[in-house]
Amino acid sequence: MKLKCINVPTPDTKRFSEFYQEALGATVIDSHGGPNRIEILFGDKDEANICIVATQGAEYNRPETSACQGFEFSVQDVDAEYKRMQALNIEISEPPKDLPWGFRYFNVKDPDGNGIDIVQAL
Repeated sequence: MKLKCINVPTPDTKRFSEFYQEALGATVIDSHGGPNRIEILFGDKDEANICIVATQGAEYNRPETSACQGFEFSVQDVDAEYKRMQALNIEISEPPKDLPWGFRYFNVKDPDGNGIDIVQAL
């Protein structure tokens, strides 16, 4: 079994997709499923890549809880990604740090408050 897609509700698909395009270099496809559904791809649309599907609707209502979706992206150089995101004025809570289990990472949040971990294996 292989994860293919993550579905995420959002109050604003345009704002959501623009963030992922700018911050993470994603490709956005808005031609599948109508004006309130977009696909956000990281690489070619094929069997090897996962996409995020963001759906906007009048019924959107983020649960009143601190829990949110979380995403993790693996990179070759966490420090270079950190500097790139700083240059884009993306809010970052703290600089990259090493974790005891062999990874270096930092975290940002997208416009809907979903956590994004940027990680590098050490």
